Amino acid sequence: MLACFDVDGVLVEVSQSYYRALSETVSFFLRGPVDSELLLGLKFRLNLNNDWDATLAGLLFYRSGLEFEDFVGRLSSGPPDFRKIYALAAETGIELPDYSLLIDKFEALYRRFRPQEKLNISPETLAEIKSLAGTMAVITGRTKEDLDYTFARHSLYRFFDFIIAEDDLPSIENRKPSAYPLKLLLEKCGYSFPAFYVGDTLADSQMVEDFNSKDDRKVLFILYRHARNPGVRADFYVRNEKELLQIVKKLTQSKDFS
Repeated sequence: MLACFDVDGVLVEVSQSYYRALSETVSFFLRGPVDSELLLGLKFRLNLNNDWDATLAGLLFYRSGLEFEDFVGRLSSGPPDFRKIYALAAETGIELPDYSLLIDKFEALYRRFRPQEKLNISPETLAEIKSLAGTMAVITGRTKEDLDYTFARHSLYRFFDFIIAEDDLPSIENRKPSAYPLKLLLEKCGYSFPAFYVGDTLADSQMVEDFNSKDDRKVLFILYRHARNPGVRADFYVRNEKELLQIVKKLTQSKDFS
């Protein structure tokens, strides 16, 4: 069995780290208060898996003066990344900060907040899943530097045999929801059925769906449920580590999911 995990929102609870950095970065450039829940709503509605891009979208939203649904409609088509955000800004004559400047500010804030991160899945449960699965892996949008801090702090490296991070992707086109990260992982670790990926976003679901549409090797998708992903399709749905462990145990006992 191959058990693969997303990090943010699945292995790690990030409301006080990445999500806080998102809202405070937007606030910094606007020089005023922002609605953090609204910004998260934009992130998930626009399927922006990368938090730098979600921050840029939030900044453009506030400067545009558009209503929420109108803004979402203007940005719904096209690639889920910063290019379409800068394109809309250019069309509407709105100035946005340089992408590298925004990233630097976001990362500085994130590193201040990251000690507040907590695990969603305990080491004990990860150890039990590893004993059942044999091979464990991570596909994450984090950079290796950001991943290293959290994994070292919580002693998570011992559970995972393979890691695909932002640094492993040759271009932004290869980020989730592209199937590329999953394909790259299987090139590194091989395939054994059942194989599953645990994610919490539409981009995670689409990555698995895209892979399955192009490859004969079936990967199951397990959605880690929360308030912002009720409509995301999955093979299985879990709300906590206990339910996840139950699904993993069922998968080890059955071959009826192909």
